[in-house]
Amino acid sequence: MEVAVREQEVSKEQALFRRSLRHVFLLSALYALAGNAFLYASYYNSRIVDWSYLISAIMIAAFAVPVVLLFRNRHWYIPVFIILFWIPFSVLFAFLLSRVLPMTGDPYDFGLLLVYYLILNVIAIVLGIALGMIVNALWLLWSKLKKKV
Repeated sequence: MEVAVREQEVSKEQALFRRSLRHVFLLSALYALAGNAFLYASYYNSRIVDWSYLISAIMIAAFAVPVVLLFRNRHWYIPVFIILFWIPFSVLFAFLLSRVLPMTGDPYDFGLLLVYYLILNVIAIVLGIALGMIVNALWLLWSKLKKKV
């Protein structure tokens, strides 16, 4: 009887872990797509560069929300891997977008813009993940304090 219960707990844990990893892959792809869309939008419309800090702040909040909503389980640490999987997705989407939206001007301008937005995207992703994980930690602490009182 105990073995069956233990096996059921292990299978639930594995299913929860797989679901968390699927969320990581999906969020990595979405974050990479958002970052590349931000880059190409800035390349074709220079006014967006003027608003880049505000847009990055919005992206930080937008990146934190799914972390808060999707990772309130035992695998609270899994969102750290989003940045790891974001890299190949970002390169893939950059390649695909370069085929669909060719450069119209000087490639050096695009290179400088790429470096600028790569730094902004990494900062936005790291801060968004950190903010989401901090909110989840505070939520967990609050719920434990409520149980004690």
